Amino acid sequence: MLFDVVPKERREDFYDRDVELSEILEALRLGERLIVVYGVRRIGKSSLVNVALRESNLPYVLVDVRELYYNENIVTMLYLIKYLVEGFKKYMKWYEKLGFNLKEALERIRKIRIKDYEVEIEPTARISLTTLLSEINSWCSRHGMRFVFVFDEAQYLRFSNVRYDGILAWAVDNLSNITFILTGSEVGVLREFLRVDDAKAPLYGRYRREIYVDRFTREQSIDFLRQGFKELNLEPDAKELEEVVEVFDGLVGWLTYYGYYRAIRKLSHKEAMDKVFEEGSKLVLEELMKVIAPSRKRYTAILKATALGATSWSDIKAYTIAKTGPITDKRFTELLKNLVKYGYLVKENNKYKIPDPIVKYVVMERL
Repeated sequence: MLFDVVPKERREDFYDRDVELSEILEALRLGERLIVVYGVRRIGKSSLVNVALRESNLPYVLVDVRELYYNENIVTMLYLIKYLVEGFKKYMKWYEKLGFNLKEALERIRKIRIKDYEVEIEPTARISLTTLLSEINSWCSRHGMRFVFVFDEAQYLRFSNVRYDGILAWAVDNLSNITFILTGSEVGVLREFLRVDDAKAPLYGRYRREIYVDRFTREQSIDFLRQGFKELNLEPDAKELEEVVEVFDGLVGWLTYYGYYRAIRKLSHKEAMDKVFEEGSKLVLEELMKVIAPSRKRYTAILKATALGATSWSDIKAYTIAKTGPITDKRFTELLKNLVKYGYLVKENNKYKIPDPIVKYVVMERL
C-alpha cells in the first residue's frame, strides 16, 4: 500500500518517480559502475532504490552505513560480509534462480567458511574489501552476471579509518561487473565526501550517474494522498488534504505517516496530524542531536533564529550572539554551512529557512 510506512520494494506499492526509476534501471542495464542518489530525509530514496533493485533482476547487497557507524564507528569487513550473507539468505531462491551463488564466490577467500549460510571467519583473518570485491567481480565475470553494492547514507563512510573514496575509485576503474549505488540524505556532506570536482581526490574524473530525488509538487502530494485513500476504499476530505500538503510540503515520508494514521489507524484528522508531529519529532530529534553535539548551544541558536523567521546571515548571527555570546564571522559561517550541508537548512537567494516542518517543530518545542 502507498500508506505502508516501511520502505517499498514493489512498483505497485510505489508512487510515481518513474523518471528517477528509469534512470537507475538504464544505468544498470548499461553496466555503469557508479550511481549516486541524492535527496533530503523522508523523500523516498530507499523505496526508489529498493524498487529499482527488484526490477533490475540483479543480485545485490544493501548496506545501511548508519548502523555500521553507530555500532562500530567503522565499516568492518565482518559487517559487510554479514550484510552479503543475510541479503543472500533473504533472496536465496531468487538469486540462485538467477545463477548467482554467493557461497562459491566468498569461499574462494580461504579464511572465510560458510555453513548453512552462517559465516565463519578465522579469528586472525585480515580480509580487505578489495579482495572481497575482486572475488565477487571474478565470479560475475565467469558467469556473465552483474552485482550491485548499495551503500545507503553513504556520507557516514567518511567516519571510517578506511579511505572508501579511494576504494570506490579503484573499484570503478577495475571491476567491470560491479555497480555501486550510493545514497545520501545529507546532500552537501555526501558531495563533500565524494569530492568528485577536486582534482586531488580519488574519484575525480570518474563518470557517475547522479540522480536527485526532489519533493513532490503540491499536485503530486494531493494525488498521492488521494490514491492512498482510494486503495482503502475511502474518500478523503478535500480541505483536510489541502492542510496536510500545506504543512508537510511534499515530503512523502510525512505524507505517508499521515495517511497511515488517518486511513489505516482510523484517527481523526487532527489526531493524525498530531501523531505525525509526535512520532516524527522523535526520529528528527535523535538525528539532529548527533549533528549539533559539537557545538550544541550555537547550532541551537542558529536553528531557533531561523525557525522564528530570521532569514539573512546578519539577522541569524545577531540572534546567535544575543543567545550564546560573541562569535567570529568565520566560525559562524562554518556552523551555518554545516547545517545546510546536513540538510537542516536550505539557502535560496541568500535567505535561509528550515525545509522540514518536523525539524522546525523540534527546534521550537524540544531544543
